[in-house]
Amino acid sequence: MSLAMMVFIAVPVIAPSFGQAVMLLTHWRGIFVVLMLYGVIALAWNALRMPETLPKELRKSLAIPEVLSAFRQTLTNRQTLGYALAAGGVTGSLFAFVFSSQQVFTEIFKLGHYFPVAFAACAIGVAIAGFLNSRIVGRIGMRVISHAAISGFAVVAGALLLAVKLDMLSLPLFMTLSLLMMFAFGLMMANFTALAMEPQGKIAGTASSLYGTITTLLGIGIGTTIGQDYDGTLLPFATGFFLCTLASLAVVLVTEKGRMFRPHHHPI
Repeated sequence: MSLAMMVFIAVPVIAPSFGQAVMLLTHWRGIFVVLMLYGVIALAWNALRMPETLPKELRKSLAIPEVLSAFRQTLTNRQTLGYALAAGGVTGSLFAFVFSSQQVFTEIFKLGHYFPVAFAACAIGVAIAGFLNSRIVGRIGMRVISHAAISGFAVVAGALLLAVKLDMLSLPLFMTLSLLMMFAFGLMMANFTALAMEPQGKIAGTASSLYGTITTLLGIGIGTTIGQDYDGTLLPFATGFFLCTLASLAVVLVTEKGRMFRPHHHPI
């Protein structure tokens, strides 16, 4: 899960670099040609090389009553819903970063054509976090790692807001804080996903789909809202980032009934 999430999270961060490369080789319509080719290749790969691994006797029916029952089981489980909402909040922070990044790097920090390079550099934190998590999660546990990560995420988001308020935010400081936030984000998301899916073994496919829907919709809604508030400064971004983090931290506290950093096997 850690290594898969490492790739999944890094993609939207490094995507602008690939887009810039396509734009250098062709015009803007080339973006859609590349997307079409990628879609065809992905479809063919899935059809030919990724058969269903679940035995037939364990597969669930796609009848509407059974699907609705699985939805109800997912949405009424405290651990699953809580971590889905918390993940949605921090995903909103990531999307806000993605949506605001071009204005931040090109208009505020005047990087111009170097924007994709600076943007992609932030993915280093996610890659390191994913690899590190895959090595330590078995010994330390998902809760301890993810709770430490979201706590650190809140501290860094608070530092970003404070630096903006005091007009002390330079490009090196912004890059450093962004790398730290991406590192914390990488530690959070794989473990939040695993914690949300932990009680849903028998309906893991349906629960995972609903989890992805919740986190994506929340992320897009929050990220778009913060991105639209851009006013030529970093204040709307930093404020929204900090508030999203506090909201996610509060959801985790409620989900864990006020007791964070418990052993991963401890029931809620």
